[in-house]
Amino acid sequence: MKNKNKNLKILKELFWDYKWNSVLEKLDSPFVIARVLEIGNKEQVKELEKAIGKEKIKYFLKKYENLLSKQSLNFWRLCYGIKSKRTSKRT
Repeated sequence: MKNKNKNLKILKELFWDYKWNSVLEKLDSPFVIARVLEIGNKEQVKELEKAIGKEKIKYFLKKYENLLSKQSLNFWRLCYGIKSKRTSKRT
């Protein structure tokens, strides 16, 4: 993990309010994934994806939809090819 830590420093600015080592220990936690997807930039998201894998992010988008804003959730679902659970209602 030491080699990855250097690349992951790009995420450090997103966690100004947490001890960096505690973030590194829990990179695949819903909290960390949510924060990176919600306020991170393209490079930061790519670095997280390299560290934890695309499948963990997809799982997060399916299971923890309440941790993101509607706009972010919709955007990332489109990016990762995940269909919304909700069916469109006709009014």
